[in-house]
Amino acid sequence: MTERERRTGDPELDRIMTEFRANSQEYAGVMAGIGDVVGQAAGRDDRIRVRVSSSGQLVGLHLDPRVMRMSSHELAETIMDLSRQATEDAARRVMELTRPYLDIDGR
Repeated sequence: MTERERRTGDPELDRIMTEFRANSQEYAGVMAGIGDVVGQAAGRDDRIRVRVSSSGQLVGLHLDPRVMRMSSHELAETIMDLSRQATEDAARRVMELTRPYLDIDGR
């Protein structure tokens, strides 16, 4: 549809439609940005690294061979803790992206 075909002849309605299209494109960009968010966390010695998507899904796990010296219980707890940290990191990044569009303070 050409720009001419989008005009209604009513200046106010045309302004609203133009604003709506611009907001829709901006919203689509924000949503795409959220999809690209990755949260990360690493152990103190960087031997274990975890990456999660914006929804908290595990998308990466690095285990240095030296972690095999840990007990299975300790390894599992460390991975779980780092997964939680990475999920919090992803949530923080999503909040940074969306904060300008949220009505947090009732404004």
